[in-house]
Amino acid sequence: MSYDHQEIGDFANERDAQDWAERNNLDVRDLHYRSRGSRGVTLSVRRSALGDSATSDLSYGRRTGFF
Repeated sequence: MSYDHQEIGDFANERDAQDWAERNNLDVRDLHYRSRGSRGVTLSVRRSALGDSATSDLSYGRRTGFF
C-alpha cells in the first residue's frame, strides 16, 4: 500500500528528525526518511497523519535555516 507523504525538510540525522516529530506529536510510524549520504536525511510525513488541524506548512522552520 502506498501513502502520500509531505516532505518536511532536511535533518542532520534520523534522531534529530525523530525529535522534531515527537515535538510535533507525530507517530514515528508515519515518518519516512531518505538518506542524503553524509549530509543527513530528508524527512517526509504521511499526509493523513498531519490531519486537518496541522499548520499548512510544518516545514517552515526547516526551510528558513533551522538546522
